[in-house]
Amino acid sequence: MSVVQLDSTTRAPETVATTFVVVADRFLGISADDRVHTVSGLVALLRSGRLADRELTVHLGQGVTRHDLDYLEHVAQTAGARLRVVGEIAEPARRHHVHKYQHSNVLLAGLTRENENVFRADLRLDSDNELLLDHQTGEHMQGIVVIEAVRQLFLAAFELEYGVRRPQEHFYIVWYNVDLRFTSFLFPLPAILHARLTPVSVDDPGKLQFVIETEVRQFGKAVADSRIEFTALPNERIAQIERAKAAKAVTAHLAESA
Repeated sequence: MSVVQLDSTTRAPETVATTFVVVADRFLGISADDRVHTVSGLVALLRSGRLADRELTVHLGQGVTRHDLDYLEHVAQTAGARLRVVGEIAEPARRHHVHKYQHSNVLLAGLTRENENVFRADLRLDSDNELLLDHQTGEHMQGIVVIEAVRQLFLAAFELEYGVRRPQEHFYIVWYNVDLRFTSFLFPLPAILHARLTPVSVDDPGKLQFVIETEVRQFGKAVADSRIEFTALPNERIAQIERAKAAKAVTAHLAESA
């Protein structure tokens, strides 16, 4: 049996993984793992010809849009590769459920009411989310993303459980006690949120009080959990309270500055 020896000018054949995760360009940090590519990075790799005549299994991470996926499939076809996509493009939760105007700022998808007062949702990170525009470093997501996702979930839980009972009335949500614990990093990969809403006082329609317990999980492991106490007030009532308190704050400020 002959043995081929490699000299300094000979390289072993390069292998390129054919199963990997793709994330939006915003999440470049996690692509330090060679099993993860950004959209732009995968486009460049396909165009290099190193994946020609191969079937690629692409798992969708966070931030990949339908527009991105259509383009990746086009580039793959041009490069002679075939894509098998695992995962789906997440559609954002409805605007009135999470109290957000811009779809890019909605952090929930697949929002469902599983049982009475029990809810779940998938984490949905848009690369243009307001919380990512000015600070996104490293491989994990900053904690403020988790906090906002939890906030949107308790708003949605209230709307799905109680808002639907009085659809003509708009409520203002005031959260006055938050106990939130982080237990692990959250990465720009699929994650699930769970919530259990407990009514504390709902006899007075002008002041509904609740406790909600939430948990964020990624691949079966807890990332964060919280217990939040909040009150739902009709908009016209909170407007009066807020206006009165704002007037007192201005008076106090002017008195201090006199």
